[in-house]
Amino acid sequence: MKSLLTFLGTGEYRSVTYTISEDSAKRSFKTDLFPEAACKLFQPDRVLVCVTEKVEEHRNFAELKRRINEDVLLPVRIPEGRSEAELWEIFEKICGKFEQGESLILDITHAFRSLPVLVFSVALYLRQTKGVKIDRIIYGAFEARDEKDVAPIFDLTLLLELVDWLSSAGFFLERGDGTLLGDLLKEIHEALWKNRPSSGEVPKSLKNLGERLHLFWKAIHFSRPRDVMLHARELVKVLDSAYNEVHRWAKPFALILAHLREVVALFSREDPDLLDREHLNKQLSLVSYFVERGLLMQAITLAREWLVNWVLIKRGQGDWLKKEIREEAESIINEAARRLRKSKKGDGAENLPDWWESLGKAGNEAARLWNSLSDLRNDIAHCGMRTNAAPVRSIEESITRIPDLLKNLAEEVPDLRLYGGRVEINIKEIYGEVARLDELPFYIERAKKMSYEGADVVLTGQGPIWLYLAIAHALHGVARRLLFSSPTTGEIVIFDHTAK
Repeated sequence: MKSLLTFLGTGEYRSVTYTISEDSAKRSFKTDLFPEAACKLFQPDRVLVCVTEKVEEHRNFAELKRRINEDVLLPVRIPEGRSEAELWEIFEKICGKFEQGESLILDITHAFRSLPVLVFSVALYLRQTKGVKIDRIIYGAFEARDEKDVAPIFDLTLLLELVDWLSSAGFFLERGDGTLLGDLLKEIHEALWKNRPSSGEVPKSLKNLGERLHLFWKAIHFSRPRDVMLHARELVKVLDSAYNEVHRWAKPFALILAHLREVVALFSREDPDLLDREHLNKQLSLVSYFVERGLLMQAITLAREWLVNWVLIKRGQGDWLKKEIREEAESIINEAARRLRKSKKGDGAENLPDWWESLGKAGNEAARLWNSLSDLRNDIAHCGMRTNAAPVRSIEESITRIPDLLKNLAEEVPDLRLYGGRVEINIKEIYGEVARLDELPFYIERAKKMSYEGADVVLTGQGPIWLYLAIAHALHGVARRLLFSSPTTGEIVIFDHTAK
């Protein structure tokens, strides 16, 4: 059902021709009572006319009833609106007239005093609570009439859309959630393409921008820093390429574009799989970002993984993304934390490697923080379902202190680089029992299939030198780094296309 909500007063209204232009077409209706024009031009299923007791007895209302079919017209008795209590009564009476999912046209032409502001509040409330679709907010601009007494009808729906933009922008800036902004951009893009004129321009990047905002938020929501860095990098590119389209078709978004780009750029990184000082600092910025926006679950989850990464870069070797390597780092810091809990200097020391012992004060600080993070994470993960569960306020206060504690450790990060996502190729497994020179193309093809573009590739296992050389040459345009590894030599870098 489509309804028209309108107002009527006791003024001496003059007859003019109200006109609205849409899609190069113009529709007009001449009247002194704008609700009549709105009814004729927009053809609602019912017309709700808000009237005070005085208006209901006035000739204006009697005339309107004469001109509009009584089966369509529905008077809504409202007070004068001279007090806050009366304004609330008007609000409740209007909202009570609508059912779930209706369509609504709001006319504020003859609304008196603060009623136009109230109407906007009604629109927002009905849309949020009852799913009412606001087709239009209109105003018959009598004062803007021309010398021929033709007055335009202003479409003020844009003001409601502006509220959407502002609330969506606030949702992103306050909570990091870009889904609402993304939805608005995609809706604009699709609407312009659907209703595009035969020779008119249409946006090319707004939909992509909306989708990138969604991806960035999902990476934030699931606390995945590598994905955050990747999607931030791509989002910055799309924000720059969509600059002109945003200023043309999404002006409210243009107001926050620069600030949004600045926020996103903080997390952008060309190589999210490279762990170094910069990467750890970006992860730390993300932990602070979570805390500032109340995303405390994400903050505690990432803080714990940050500590594992800190241990790995302190160790200075291995694939930092490999499950076994990370589990080994966790076992080391777990053992250090256990020893700290027992408060016995030598207890458990035999289980800790020399490189950890050399960390001294920093190692103890990391172990102490690991204990705190483990307690916090367990308390949260078990939803407080245990005796002596920490109070909610205590958990919040503890998490808000985490970024500063991590910053102390960040100052101890060495200037090292660890690569993740390695591919290990065992040369022996490629050729089997005996390596045959005539089968070299087959061996090379197998090695290429085991790798992928941009990977770190480690060659290991028994094999003839000619096969090692051939595969190394074949992977030169594929792998970003190629290493040789054996129990005797350890890791040797054959080539490194990421070296600065």
